[in-house]
Amino acid sequence: MSHRIQFIRPFLMMAALLLSAGAWAQSTLSQNQDGFNGEKMDGFMNMDPDKDSTVVERTVSKDYYQFNINTNTGLPDIIQPDTLHHSFHNAHLTEGYFGTYSHLGNMGSARLSRLWFEREHPKDFIFDAPYDYWVKDASDFRFTDAKSPHVSIDYYKGGNKRTGEEHLKGYFAANFSKRVGIGFDLDYQLGRGRYANQSTSMFDSRLYTYYRGDIYQIYVTANRDNMKMAENGGIHNKLYVTNPEAMAEGRKQYSPEDIPFRMYDNWNNIKRHQALINQELSIKRTTHRTDSIGDTVLTFTRVAELGKLAHTLEVGQLQRRYIYYQIPDGYYSNRFLTNDSLDLMKNFYVTNTVSLSLLEGSTKWAIAGLSAFARYEFRRFVQPDTIAGSGEYMRRYSEGDFSVGAQLEKAQGDNLTFRAGIETVLLGTNLGDFTLDGNMELKYPVFGKEAIIGGFADMSAKNSPFFYASHHSTYAWWDKDFKKEFRTHFGGYIDLEMTGTRFQLDVENVANYVYLKNVGGTYTTADATPVVQPSYSITAAQYNGSIQILSARLQQNFKLGPLHWDNNVTYQLSGNKKVIPLPDLNIFSDLYFKFVYYKRLHIEVGANALFFTRYAAPGYCPAVGSYHLQSDSFIQEVGGYPLMTGYVNCSLRGVRFYIMYYHFNDGLLSNRDSFIVPGYPANPGMVKFGLSWTFFD
Repeated sequence: MSHRIQFIRPFLMMAALLLSAGAWAQSTLSQNQDGFNGEKMDGFMNMDPDKDSTVVERTVSKDYYQFNINTNTGLPDIIQPDTLHHSFHNAHLTEGYFGTYSHLGNMGSARLSRLWFEREHPKDFIFDAPYDYWVKDASDFRFTDAKSPHVSIDYYKGGNKRTGEEHLKGYFAANFSKRVGIGFDLDYQLGRGRYANQSTSMFDSRLYTYYRGDIYQIYVTANRDNMKMAENGGIHNKLYVTNPEAMAEGRKQYSPEDIPFRMYDNWNNIKRHQALINQELSIKRTTHRTDSIGDTVLTFTRVAELGKLAHTLEVGQLQRRYIYYQIPDGYYSNRFLTNDSLDLMKNFYVTNTVSLSLLEGSTKWAIAGLSAFARYEFRRFVQPDTIAGSGEYMRRYSEGDFSVGAQLEKAQGDNLTFRAGIETVLLGTNLGDFTLDGNMELKYPVFGKEAIIGGFADMSAKNSPFFYASHHSTYAWWDKDFKKEFRTHFGGYIDLEMTGTRFQLDVENVANYVYLKNVGGTYTTADATPVVQPSYSITAAQYNGSIQILSARLQQNFKLGPLHWDNNVTYQLSGNKKVIPLPDLNIFSDLYFKFVYYKRLHIEVGANALFFTRYAAPGYCPAVGSYHLQSDSFIQEVGGYPLMTGYVNCSLRGVRFYIMYYHFNDGLLSNRDSFIVPGYPANPGMVKFGLSWTFFD
């Protein structure tokens, strides 16, 4: 995969040079409009010919907006493009902008948020959930409406060619007219891995087009994802990180590449193919009004759009395969299939949604938009199975649901906005499942600054995802009959621009919680330096009771001239830390100077630190490609270690770029316990660079 980046890079640089040269030439031509007059501009003689009065100068518009399709209402939802300068240096980090996600160290590795209320409800195909920062469903795709064709390119690089990481992504968007738009997205990231057998490779390609007529509109998008993650099973002995002198008998330090890990030649491979087609019919009302001025009779015609009738079709084929060649004896407690078995899971689905919407503001009575929808979803799952005495085969499961729902939303206005929605399954496998949610937000000025007060609540009852209820693979096998999981969540927040304060409080009650856990024991490695390690036997379980989770999150930003200090502190309390383990505190602090150089170059120079309290964090198992509770016979706590990063973050005329030294305190403190996931240390110190550039024609 590294050859692909090597092949793409020269063409990327050439395209950037050509486009930037063209933009400079166009800027020069637009400035030098007086012809040859002997005047100097920017230190050079103006040699432009006389202006041709027959030539009409073209102004390139940089206006554009992005939107996705709401699969409930079938309507476009406007999304703010990612153009922010502040914290851009965190955009490519797997741990997220505020360091709230734990992962296996390498860029692109499986991750899980340490904050309970950042975790999404699991879907049937649970295997791509640890890659939610990179994987996007077809319904999450961003369409672009651009007045001028443009290309956006992001490039990121960290480390060297042998063990470093690179990320290249971009999109092209163009409109033939106000009605027709086309474009495509490409996203490729390669994490070679500072530690052994840790590489990740992910490639995503998406195409889209749309037509928006007065009566009929259609939006089409399709994507293809291919992800391959090497699995090293965790470090052989944590002393290689926490006390390397002891492992080297005081003679040397170990480089990251030389530290032994537990597994070799193991991979998880995920492939995704999805498509979405949305069609809309506008419902309009035409009114006529006559008036007279003297002997002249005038007729006024007004066309108002009252609503939309929409149909949305989604199709997807999702596949996950576990590839294994070398498994240490004792690493897995059980084996259910033979050596040459195909450890493969598939999920195919087709969803049809029909909706009818009354648009907000379409009449004087329509103070909010109202939508009703009906949906049918067909799902097919495939996984290995066995017949006594007859070997193995791939078993297929088919199911479907018919559901109805409604949504009420007020999105317009400067003060009060709100939304409420409900959906319930009337027929099918998940009969009785429902989701009820809503939120509201009130804005008002305080001493000329904006203040926001908001509240939210949701309630749901759902069957467990298919691959939580049934899972057949070489090293994990179970079939369960779980009760519906019931959740009630509510909270509120206040956001004060004047003081740079945002405080949010969340409370949730979870009944019949379904989760993964390790019920395996331990084993002792058979090598020169034997060590006790956990043995994996993963299964799904249900807690027959209620668990309460409380979260209080404070974002407080201070400013004194060019000095800024941003803080994000989250306190969490789990009613059952054995079933839902959470760190009590998660802190992200960012101290930086922010200033403008020569009125154009915006610069941020600073350092940030991530810290969370120690807790028995969920472990990770390659055989299921998911996070799980640790075995009672082998508990490892992580946390209590500050991970620090220094950076210079810049923006010049819309071009964003940065250089950073990630984990600069590696090896500098007496505390070297840099494990964020049990058995998986954070990456050692590394220089990283990033660039984002948008070209307009």
